This record gives sequence, structure tokens and C-alpha cells, in this order.
Amino acid sequence: MHVAALEWLTFGLARAVTAAVERGLTLHLLTSDRTEYAFGLRRSAPGSLVIHDVDTSDPTCVAKELRAIDGLAGLISTTDVCSLVSLEVAAELGLAAQPSDAVRLVRDKGALRRYLYMMGLSRASQVTVDPFAADVLAATGMLTYPAVLKDASGTGSEGVWIAQGPDDVPGILDAARTGRLRGGVLTAEPYFSGPLYSAETLSWDGETRLLGISSRLLSPLPHFREEGEAFPVAFPEPQAAELAGWISSVLNGIAYRGFSHTEFIITDDGYEIVEINPRLGGGMIGELICDAYETNIYEAFFDMALGRRPALLDAPLVAVRGMAEVDLMADRTGVFDGFDGEDRLAGHPGSPRLCSARSHGETVDSLTDWRGSLGSIVAEGPTAELAMHNAAAAARLVRPRVI
Repeated sequence: MHVAALEWLTFGLARAVTAAVERGLTLHLLTSDRTEYAFGLRRSAPGSLVIHDVDTSDPTCVAKELRAIDGLAGLISTTDVCSLVSLEVAAELGLAAQPSDAVRLVRDKGALRRYLYMMGLSRASQVTVDPFAADVLAATGMLTYPAVLKDASGTGSEGVWIAQGPDDVPGILDAARTGRLRGGVLTAEPYFSGPLYSAETLSWDGETRLLGISSRLLSPLPHFREEGEAFPVAFPEPQAAELAGWISSVLNGIAYRGFSHTEFIITDDGYEIVEINPRLGGGMIGELICDAYETNIYEAFFDMALGRRPALLDAPLVAVRGMAEVDLMADRTGVFDGFDGEDRLAGHPGSPRLCSARSHGETVDSLTDWRGSLGSIVAEGPTAELAMHNAAAAARLVRPRVI
């Protein structure tokens, strides 16, 4: 049998290929840019993956390519930007897919915030701001400051701004008009102060399993660039049980199915959801989970693509180690020319390793979001906290070159 993936996360492709081979499946990757997967392709067995070069933003092109795969049994979507295309194509071809209403809700950050407020799951709603509207500055009086304005369908910390007061809004609107707005409008909501975490979950037919919680390190304001994470964060009981119940009630309440990456902040007034992503966590999160539990969680993608209840819901998950990664960020725009200092990692605590997210010669055109990350240092430790210290210390030894 054949299963297709509509793009993939930055990391994890090699483990997905392994999961497919072990199940006797052939994995097909449809991608607009195969160079994004250089790291995973170097680690995949030759001949174990079929790559199709196609415009993955065009449902017509995607459907045509999939029809040409004889014996296609399933379709996997792992990214935000392809989630709606995947829904459309799966419906057209009669393939299993995530619930359309749930995915469309969480992909519209404004609609999600209104839903959470209406259901008593958030203390604040939102204001939709069209940066191209003639009277757009009138919205400044409707906001509660400090406010976060973000692309209603954004991803990867791209298109996110903070306004400390009304005077900051005109500059944000100018940036939005000249940038890339996937959702066409901005959604504005209060800035919730507190540490950011992510709940990594798997849901199926009204059942949600919390796989664990990852921590997050962010850049200094005014940017929201993610610079590191650790897994699994150990919360004391009964807080751990409370978090699991809270996240499960939210996802089951919208009839969600599949992997989910729910970002939330712990404030002085309780929990606040930042966003729900209809996918496994991006960056290295999937890899950290696999390494922490010594389990290939990507196998669940194939269960769900074939319409089966994922075995991961029942698998024993005991953390063998804590895992963490720290991003290696570009300090200037230009052309990526590799890394200096990888040899210094040998013998460093935590068995750190360098994972490159870019190919040599790629252009670096942004420093304020995910596009400024050129790779990361992954390290382990007895706990997530100690793993993060090992990764952070090792990351100081490696420097990306941008020319």
C-alpha cells in the first residue's frame, strides 16, 4: 500500500520513513521544495521514499498528483499551511482526514479566541483588524493594552507583534501590509504574561492522550521567536492531572482528532491558551518526544491515515530521559554558509548533536521568526531541566556562518 504526505515538519522525516517501511508501506512526499528536507533525506534509507515535486498550495495540482499513485490508501498532513489543502483533497479522493470543522476553527486564530471566550475557557475575546481597511486606526481604541496582533492564520511565530499602546499600532499595520499575511487580516487580543508551554496530545473519537508538555524559551520582546524547548516538563501532582483534564476537555469539546500542539501560558489568573495547532509540534518537538520515550510516535500518522485508532493511545510511555534543543539563530541576513565549532561538542555532557535546518547556500531573509533558525543543538539529561542546561551550554560552542 501507498501513503502520501503533503509536506512534512522540518525534522522527523527519517523516522516517518522507518515507520512506513516497518509496516510494509511506501511513503510518498509531495513537496514544493525538497531542499527543506535535506537533513531527513540524508538519514533515510535510499529508495525508501518517493518524492513528488508539486505546488502543495494548489489543491488541483495535489489531487492530480495523488490520483497518479496506484494503490494510494492514505494522506498525511503535518503542517499548518497545508492543513486546509489536505482537507479538501482528502474529501475529493475519499481518504481519511481530520474533522474539517475542528481544523478550520483552530486555523482561524480569531475564531478560536472567540470560541474559547464564549465557552468560558479564556477571560478575553479578540478584535479583528484589517490592515488594508480605510478606517483601520479606529480599531486602536477597541484594544486592551498591551495587545498582541498576529496573522489570523500565521505559523512559526511569523507575523506576530506586540503593541504596548495605541502609538505602536500604525507601525505594526505598516509591517503587516508589507509582509506575508496568510490569513489576510490580523487578530488582536490581550498580551498574557507568563511562561509559555505546549501540550503535545493525540486525540481519537472523543479520547485525548496527553503525551507530555514541552517548555519554551522565547526571544526578548517585541519579537516572539521561539529559541528552545525541553520535554517532558514534570509538573507536580495534582497540577499535572489538572492540565491533562483541561487540555482534553478543550480538544474533545471541538471534536478534534489527530496530533495537536496546544500552546498555553500559565498566568497569575490561571491557564490561557495561545493557539491550538492541528499537528504535531514543529521544530524538534517530535524528535524530542521519540528520544525521551524511545518510541517512534510517527507510527501513529500511518494508523490515522488508514482510518485506524492509533496504537500510540495505549502504548506505555515512560520517560527514559529528558530532552531539549536550543536553536542556532542567524545574527544577520545573507547566505547560510555552514557552522563553526561542531567538533567542540565531542565529550560535552548530554551527548549534544547538531541538527541543521538549512542547506548550504540558502538565503536568510528574516531574523525575527522561525526563518532565522539555521539549526539547533539537541541534548539529553536525566530530566528536561538538566537536558536544557546541557543543550544551552553546548549551543554556545557552535556558531552559524552567514555571509
